Amino acid sequence: MAMAIKAVTFDFWNTIARVPTGAMSETRQRAVARACESGDVRVEAELLVASLEEVGLHWERSWAAGRHLPPGEAAETLVRALGVEGAAREMVAEAFLGAGREVELELAPDVGACLGALGERGVRLGIVCDVGFSGGKLLRELLAGEGLLGHFSGWAFSDEVGHYKPSPQIFEAALGALGAEPAAALHVGDLRRTDIVGAAALGMRTARYKGMNDEGEADPGPEAEFVLDNHPELLDVIDRLD
Repeated sequence: MAMAIKAVTFDFWNTIARVPTGAMSETRQRAVARACESGDVRVEAELLVASLEEVGLHWERSWAAGRHLPPGEAAETLVRALGVEGAAREMVAEAFLGAGREVELELAPDVGACLGALGERGVRLGIVCDVGFSGGKLLRELLAGEGLLGHFSGWAFSDEVGHYKPSPQIFEAALGALGAEPAAALHVGDLRRTDIVGAAALGMRTARYKGMNDEGEADPGPEAEFVLDNHPELLDVIDRLD
């Protein structure tokens, strides 16, 4: 007999929230350019664009291969590529890492109400997130700004755990914080290769949320047990499993 669900973990990007396509890279470019100017560092626009693109590609290759790339290491790669030296190095690196604060966050429809309803049912909530260059500290700030931070009590951001999904370590970190066994937990995410494969391998129940990622249908890997068009459907799933 299946165990009742005591904990639910969520992916962050394209599950809880997203930003407009291209907005993050454009904002990061502007932030780094401002930091260079403030630090009296002259950087050609073409070099800035090319360096940011290369750092981004490096992250994508690392993520696809499951090799963890710390955001701070990516920032150091960028400042070296730009030839930034002295006191300006830290300024430029911080601008690169903190640019996410300047991007308008779009929450998934009804996600706040869903989180509240899960909490009322006594379900413990966590986040399992592969961060890009916006680390867990920044993402917590964004959640706090949207009034959602208090819903969560278990965290597993890749920059803090040192692993990307589908590695078991990142799911185990969140479940450990929530005090939940895999069989009594369900993970919600938008990607089969990372969210669904990783959670299922650990013995968690799985749900794929497709409301913010139209490409999820073509994502490689097995399908989740449940496919959600909207977050309120998750409440029905939890009730059925209970």
